[in-house]
Amino acid sequence: MHWRWRDIEPFAERAATEVGIEDVERRALILANPAFGGDTVTTHNLIGAFTVLEPGDKAVPHRHTAAAIRFSTRAEGAVTIVNGKRCEMKEGDLVLTPPMCWHGHINQGTRRTVWFDAANMPAICMLDASFFEPGSRHDERFWEVANEGSQEYRFPGDEARRALAAAPRATDGSRLHRYEKNGGSVMPTLDLYLKRIDEPTRRSRATWNAICLVVSGEGRSTVGEKTFEWSRHDVFTVPHWTWAAHEPLGGKAGGAAELFVVTDRAIYERLDLLREEIQ
Repeated sequence: MHWRWRDIEPFAERAATEVGIEDVERRALILANPAFGGDTVTTHNLIGAFTVLEPGDKAVPHRHTAAAIRFSTRAEGAVTIVNGKRCEMKEGDLVLTPPMCWHGHINQGTRRTVWFDAANMPAICMLDASFFEPGSRHDERFWEVANEGSQEYRFPGDEARRALAAAPRATDGSRLHRYEKNGGSVMPTLDLYLKRIDEPTRRSRATWNAICLVVSGEGRSTVGEKTFEWSRHDVFTVPHWTWAAHEPLGGKAGGAAELFVVTDRAIYERLDLLREEIQ
């Protein structure tokens, strides 16, 4: 499935103007894949969304057993609080909200903020292991925290881009930077990557699912039997065991494009069900 940002953006505008934050937990535009018959899932095990906050908005703090992440697209001025740590959200920043960590969001800027969310809630629900505990947006103690220690949950975008520029080519021909904790995936059930495409990649497939957010540039992908073109802030999926290949399409950055890739690869790796092929 492919969602174009130009189609999503009008709904972000409507959500911000028509839905008061006091009436909802948060404003989330969930990318519901029609292949799943109306269920609010993006792939078999993953969910993706865009969160929208107006200046001064606070999203209700909560915690849950699902592992989740936030990737800043247009979020300057927004802050995510994770377990008492303040995580600024500048362009390209990644913020983790590990299982059962208290987290909430606030827009302390002067304009609307938008960022990309992903979580493995479908997998956790399928395992019948979903627990959720709400907090209160009116508890000021939750929001009054310092910046100290935020590196535990925040991966700055500028550091990730430098690492990507120095990364060797992966087997498919792209440059690939893996976000890591202690030499492994950032969380036991989510594995995240930054992918630079500056030439056509080889076709590959794997037993894991992926959600791809276009960070910069333009490109074309063939996923299964579908070929489509994408641009900045578009989102598309690569289902499990489906052949996929990507190529850049000129434009800025010397024709290169960058993708932020959310996968459930870690689940399959830990269950010894990981299988990958390349042509």
